[in-house]
Amino acid sequence: MDVLLDASSIMAIILNEPNRDKVIRLTESVALLSSEVISFEVGNALVNLYRRQKITEEGLFDAYKNFSLIPLRIIKVNMENALKIACKYKIYAYDAYYLEAAHRLKLPLITFDAPMKKIGLEIKINVL
Repeated sequence: MDVLLDASSIMAIILNEPNRDKVIRLTESVALLSSEVISFEVGNALVNLYRRQKITEEGLFDAYKNFSLIPLRIIKVNMENALKIACKYKIYAYDAYYLEAAHRLKLPLITFDAPMKKIGLEIKINVL
């Protein structure tokens, strides 16, 4: 089985957040996939945490190193479909990229983003 991870689930893993164990449990013995924008979104999230002094520069690089160790298969996004989702639900395009890929490929999605979860369920994505 394959499962698609969004940035919130990746951040839970690399920052050792409370939901980390849940993500690991849900992804045991499955192939891990993500949108082609994942590395940019993770990098941006880490820099935002650094700028808000939530992590140190060393912590930022340690977290990104941990991210690079996750065996992710990168999925190309159908941009037109993703933009339609973003416009219809008035969400960020970045969120729509994950929803589009999960919907098109009929993959379960792991996210801790409540609005994304709601939309995913509405468009018949199995949200874990």
